[in-house]
Amino acid sequence: METLFSMLRVIIKPILLGGCLLFGSVALAEDNAVDNIKTVYIYNFLSFIQWPEHKSLSAEYRLCALADQALVDKLTAVVQDEQMNGRSLIVVPYSYLSEAENCHLIYLQESALLEADSLVDFDQPGTLLIGDADGFVSGGMGMVGFETRGRKVRVAMNLTRLQEAGFKVSSKLLRVVRIER
Repeated sequence: METLFSMLRVIIKPILLGGCLLFGSVALAEDNAVDNIKTVYIYNFLSFIQWPEHKSLSAEYRLCALADQALVDKLTAVVQDEQMNGRSLIVVPYSYLSEAENCHLIYLQESALLEADSLVDFDQPGTLLIGDADGFVSGGMGMVGFETRGRKVRVAMNLTRLQEAGFKVSSKLLRVVRIER
C-alpha cells in the first residue's frame, strides 16, 4: 500500500507542478497579449484622432506613459522608426503625472491611477488622456479608456470631454468604440 502511495506521489507531483506552471504561463501570456493590444490601439489613435491646432504644430508626437517598463518597451517597439503626418513618434516614460509635460497623449496604466486625484487639477490643453482603470471614462476622469475582460480589450470614449478639449475623432473610430457622453 505504501509503495502505491509512493508511486502515485511520484506520478501526481510532476503533473500538479506542470499544471501550475502551465496555468501561470497562460496568465502571463494573457497579460502580454492584452498589453500588445493596448499598445497597438494607442498607436492607431494617432491616425484616427485629430489634435487641436496648437498641438499640431510640434515637430514630434510625444506619447507619454505612466506605466510599467514592460508596457513602455512594447509601446516604444511599436512606434520605433514610425512617422505620423511627417512627424516622428517618441515614447516618454514618467513616474508621476505632475512630471509629464508637452505630451500629445498620456497613457495611465491602472497602477498609475493611484495618483488619480491629480487628474482633477490636470491642465494640459490638447493632451489626450488614456487609461485602463475601471470607470476611467465613465467616471469623467479620462477621455479614452480600455475595458479589459479576459483577453478582450474594448475601447470607451468620453465624447464630451474629447470635444471640449478640441479633439476631432474619426467616424471610423467612433463605430468601433463604446461612447460615453
